[in-house]
Amino acid sequence: MTENLLEQLEKEVGNCINCGFCETVCPTLDPSGFSLWKGARGRVIMGRTLLEDKKNGIPVPVLSDSFYSCLDCHACLYVCPAGVNAGKVSQLSRELITTSSDRRNENPYARMIVEVTAKYGNPLGVKERSADWAEGIGFDKNADYLLYTGNMFQLMPYTKNLNSARKSMGKALSNFMASRVANHPSLIRLLSRMRDRKMEQKNFETLRNIVKLLRISGIRFSYLGEKEPYPGTFIYDLGYIEKFSKYANYVHSVLKGSGAKKIITVDPHTYDLLKNTFPKFIANFDLEILYYLDLINIPTIQDRKEKVVYHEPCHFVLRDPKYSRPFQVLSSTADTALAKRSGNRSRCCGGPDELTFPELSEKASQIRYDELKSTGADLIITACPICNVNLSKENITMEIADYLAARLPS
Repeated sequence: MTENLLEQLEKEVGNCINCGFCETVCPTLDPSGFSLWKGARGRVIMGRTLLEDKKNGIPVPVLSDSFYSCLDCHACLYVCPAGVNAGKVSQLSRELITTSSDRRNENPYARMIVEVTAKYGNPLGVKERSADWAEGIGFDKNADYLLYTGNMFQLMPYTKNLNSARKSMGKALSNFMASRVANHPSLIRLLSRMRDRKMEQKNFETLRNIVKLLRISGIRFSYLGEKEPYPGTFIYDLGYIEKFSKYANYVHSVLKGSGAKKIITVDPHTYDLLKNTFPKFIANFDLEILYYLDLINIPTIQDRKEKVVYHEPCHFVLRDPKYSRPFQVLSSTADTALAKRSGNRSRCCGGPDELTFPELSEKASQIRYDELKSTGADLIITACPICNVNLSKENITMEIADYLAARLPS
């Protein structure tokens, strides 16, 4: 396993020509104060260091912040003349860190998330409460479609308050607490009580609006309710590949057990993970993965003459194959603009760093927010719960489901 990782890492870092083009698009370099080690080129250099030390049996230096702070947006890949993906370097390096017996490089919050998810099927132990949004909604148990929220919208209200608590405690104490929870996952129940109730109600309404849009389009679907597990995105992103493989097969068995053949996802991270990553870990994967906007066929939207700017999620536009359905739907209903950095050069909102590097995440989101606002648009429209939270600086950011539902004919 380790030998294969080293081979992959050597192939990736060996192509780097040190031109620095990747640094022009890396969304964490500027927010880090232009620290070399928190930019794309620095991560490739550190990956080379990790490789050589592993080969020579030298204890690995403490360099995990470089790899864990990577947002995995893959913007660097699209400007690199040598085709190097610093995001892949970070992913491989995190895998090497998590398989090492030396725990100095392991991020305590990363291990906390993985251990709690393995125990409760949810990173914060709130799987049952994550079904509260659907109270009073009737679903079709025997439908071919299954609505799978992946708990993503439901988790956002907790991460905001959790980060506020971390700032109050300071790094040393918060890391100690994370390590304690990682060793005793049941302690997460104390932290999971901290949630932004106003945001929770807002996100619950977004999920109900998704249901409304699907039903107007004539789609019948089931829902797992309290049995619905988190998809395991963090486990994969943080490099715990062996644990992810086991967890992904568990999630797959739950989805298959529903009897549905088509899975409707509601966020880019879950869509990308199920559609492009699960098939690599699950033999004979035969579920059809859709994003809810693939299915909507709604009446003519009332045009309120707003100018909107669409923030493109990285897992839609910086992955292959690229996915542009939200922009197509939005463009058919409003005067829609894109920020100066869009498409292959789109800038990440900083959201994936929210739990592990909240200060960096906040700075990255402010830069992106300013770019979007500079277009002069009346509204910023997102298609991702993580992006929506990170870009909600003022009262001008909306999830696309809320925008569309509010403009349906009465």
